[in-house]
This record gives sequence, structure tokens and C-alpha cells, in this order.
Amino acid sequence: MSVVSAPVRPRGSDQGARVKEACRAIDGGAMLYDAELPAAAQPGWFEPAWWRARGALTGEAGGRGTALLLDAGEAVPGAQWVLRRFRRGGLIRRLIDRHYLWLGEARTRGFAEWRLLAQLYEAGLPVPRPVAARYRRCGGLFYVAELITARLPENRTLRELYTDDDVPPDVWPRVGAVLRRMHEAGACHTDLNAGNLLVTGEGEVFIVDFDQGSLRRPGRWQAGNLARLRRSLRKTAVQGGRDALAPEHWAALLRGYHGDGDQSPA
Repeated sequence: MSVVSAPVRPRGSDQGARVKEACRAIDGGAMLYDAELPAAAQPGWFEPAWWRARGALTGEAGGRGTALLLDAGEAVPGAQWVLRRFRRGGLIRRLIDRHYLWLGEARTRGFAEWRLLAQLYEAGLPVPRPVAARYRRCGGLFYVAELITARLPENRTLRELYTDDDVPPDVWPRVGAVLRRMHEAGACHTDLNAGNLLVTGEGEVFIVDFDQGSLRRPGRWQAGNLARLRRSLRKTAVQGGRDALAPEHWAALLRGYHGDGDQSPA
């Protein structure tokens, strides 16, 4: 499966630029990184304490400390990054918070998502640019993983906007158009919900958190993606004090998905 060959770039970005993969072994594991970076990746980048000591850990996102906001200017001048530490959800998190079963380097969470993001980014899809990923073995059976991506322009999640009943009308078809582009590229997002769709102040829509995502041939999974998002929006509507997802909002999203939407702000 290959991604779309004619990228459509969000305005004012370098979406579609080359991401050059490089990998090197480190103590207990390995790092994968973008060789186009002006600075060589180093293990300290994956340690919150490294950034905290430099006064460069500027905030958190995503809950449970899974995503840390970084002022990465010391590493790459002017850069703003997000460091995500892969953590389990659900009840199993109480037993093994960050440990995953070792199934080989290529299947580690960070490496797999980095490579998927690199393909989608190079194709011009609205996803964050991957910076670096790391895994470290923990004994013979387990590993822990981290991923660093470029921070997107100032934004709010679609969940936040819809909870506040503050989604601009023209954003709904843009969301649909972005999802259609993702599906045309064969990109399956395994957790497509309103919290993983980001809307910038200019109305651009981005998709984040492709953990366990993959490239697939067209199939029922595409309708499954949309159904999952619809359930998420219904839940968000109720949390925002409404009875249900407004039919006109979902209809506007579907118009964008079927070709009437525009990702570029007017």
C-alpha cells in the first residue's frame, strides 16, 4: 500500500518535505531519528529530567504526563517539540504502566509510529513531523518506548471545541476532507476520536496519535474509522450538555468527506 502521490499541503507548512531515516544503537536499545535535523539526536532528548534541567519543559498534554511540551531550541534553534512516553490504558496500566512485550525492533511502538508518520508527512498529509523515537529493553521480554514529534501550531482538540459548542461551521467539512485524504492514502488510525483531531486558530485540521496505525488497502476499516469518530462526537456532545450529536454537524463532516470540503482556510 502506498500513500497518495499528489500531496496537498496545509498552508504555511513544510508538509511534504523529506524525512530521512537514521538509526543508531544506544545502551540497552536504539534510537530512530530524522537525519535532516541540523543536530545529532541524543538519548537525553527522551528524558524529561534532561529538559527540566534546562528549563525547557514547558507543559504537559494528553493526561497522565504522556505528552510533554518542549522548547527544543537548545537542540534545534527555534524548535518546539512534543515528547510522548508510551503508556498503557485501561486496567492493565495498574500492573505494567509503560512496559510492552518485545516482538522485535520494527514492532516497537515508537519506531512503528515514527515510520508511519514519516510516510504520511512526506505525502503532505496533516500530521506532525516525526523527530525521533527510542526503545530500551527491560530484561528479555519487555521494552519501554518514546516518540518525539514537532509541535503543531497553536490549537485545540475537536473534543474541546465541541464540548464548548465552539466549532466554527466551516471546520466540519474540513475535518471530513482531511479524513478522506487519510483514507485515500490507506492510513488507518486505530483510535480516531475527537481528541486526536486538532484545529488551529486558522482553521487547519491535523490528525495526531497514530499509535498502532497502519497502511491498508481500502476496506470496511474506513467505515469503522468514521463510526468510531461519530461515537466519540456523540459522547462529547453529551458531556457538553447536549442531548446528542447534531445531525447537521455530522452531515457537514460527511459532505467534506465525500468531496465538498476544503482543508485550506479561506
